[in-house]
Amino acid sequence: MKGLFAGRQRQGPVHRVPQIPDGSVPDGPLSEEPPAPRRDPQELLKENQKNLRRNADRLLQLAQELKDEADKTEQPNVLSLSLVHKAEEVEKLAKQIKALARAS
Repeated sequence: MKGLFAGRQRQGPVHRVPQIPDGSVPDGPLSEEPPAPRRDPQELLKENQKNLRRNADRLLQLAQELKDEADKTEQPNVLSLSLVHKAEEVEKLAKQIKALARAS
């Protein structure tokens, strides 16, 4: 038996394309529908600007609420749970604004 395989050396794993039950190739189109049309870039920019302004207004409101609540805190070493939640909401909104600004 050794003589039959002596000339053949294995050159690594054999890669096979997996078969999909409907017979199509994985990288091929899955449906006959045409791709959705791309949106106008100017329209996207306007929408991003609108969202950015709305989020900035909300951020200003949250920051003011956070400041008011922090001013009401009587004990300097204790933070209320609502204060922590507001701070997290401010942080999350600030990240959304940053992402929108980068996309513009």
